[in-house]
Amino acid sequence: SNSKSVEVVEHPSQAFEAAKSYAEFQRNLLDVNPNDFFEIIPDFHNLEYRFKQFEEAFETNFSNRLACVSDEIDFVRARAFISTKVKTLLNTKILPLRITHNDTKLNNVLMDIETEKGVCVIDLDTVMPGSILYDFGDMVRTFTSPVAEDEKDIGKVVLRTEIFEEICRGYLSVLTNKISQNEKEHLLLGAKCMILMIGLRFFTDYLQGDTYFKTKYSDHNLVRARNQFALLTDLENKEEELNMILKKYY
Repeated sequence: SNSKSVEVVEHPSQAFEAAKSYAEFQRNLLDVNPNDFFEIIPDFHNLEYRFKQFEEAFETNFSNRLACVSDEIDFVRARAFISTKVKTLLNTKILPLRITHNDTKLNNVLMDIETEKGVCVIDLDTVMPGSILYDFGDMVRTFTSPVAEDEKDIGKVVLRTEIFEEICRGYLSVLTNKISQNEKEHLLLGAKCMILMIGLRFFTDYLQGDTYFKTKYSDHNLVRARNQFALLTDLENKEEELNMILKKYY
């Protein structure tokens, strides 16, 4: 009672409260054995699997949509190394498996109506083994852009560094002494991974004829993909600054 959900970050304190809430949720599960849980949605955040789906869509060209998307294809393939890096870090256990939320949108944290303090995390149907890179990365993806993920004007798609800083501050205020140094040092890789993954899923669905995501017009998934690719590009352009921000909190 007396709580609400917020759809878009309107001021930095909302990002801080939501990130802190997700961190507290995660802290409470640090002692849980991930092997006691099963993967409720297999390969949900498996970037290698998403690349495989993309390549299959490219080869079949089911919807005959390849002609106008050569730039997007080049963009995706130039970042395949992100998938390789994440896979290596997980397979070698440099990054530990933990119980993660896996859908860390702003509106999955209830906030007090009056104070906007975080009350609790909701929407737990995706809770399963994963990496904290996924949860941190999806917060960056969904909190930092000032526009919806189907905004057509990609000039409006930017990564707001002041929001990024509040994510870092809120998240690491709870977890900085609870997680490994390797995890902290690769959090920005998590943001790259999640932005690329969702963009790749939109793009693949576009190539497959819009069979998964609901669309309102013929290029809706392509617009969504370009939106995510623009956000990733802005992250890459600001990477040095973002890493400096992160290091302030760990």
